[in-house]
Amino acid sequence: PVTEHVRDALVEIDPDHAAEYRANAEALLGDLATLDEDLTSGLADCKVRDIVTSHAAFAYLARAYDLTQVPIAGIDPGTEPSAAQLAEISDLVEADGITTVFTETLVSPAVANTVAREAGVETATLDPIEGLTEETSDEDYLSIMRTNLATLQKANDCS
Repeated sequence: PVTEHVRDALVEIDPDHAAEYRANAEALLGDLATLDEDLTSGLADCKVRDIVTSHAAFAYLARAYDLTQVPIAGIDPGTEPSAAQLAEISDLVEADGITTVFTETLVSPAVANTVAREAGVETATLDPIEGLTEETSDEDYLSIMRTNLATLQKANDCS
């Protein structure tokens, strides 16, 4: 409903452009619905359902598309996991056939790289869209989420 709330607020403060705000909101809602359909179908048949992430930044994505997020650190990406946590995650990676530990933009990949190295798997980057980098400055939510989809499909062996 955020799109609708923004649309309604803009219409209220600038009624002369109400038709434009309504049209833009409808277009965005259509784009978001298509993205949701693409994520749903694109992640439906993944052989691996777990995603090991540097920290718990992708709960919304995991919940929405029936994935299980396994964060190396908690909510705070600066928290260092204990040796026992690292061993547990490494065991899970091996047991579940996980091929990739996900790092993220704007956060140091050091811990994720360590886990991946210890487990003998790859790393890949997911973008939680907390801010744009120099490389993503010309992108938007839709394009970044499509990149995340492609990254997840490759790493999790999705049909």
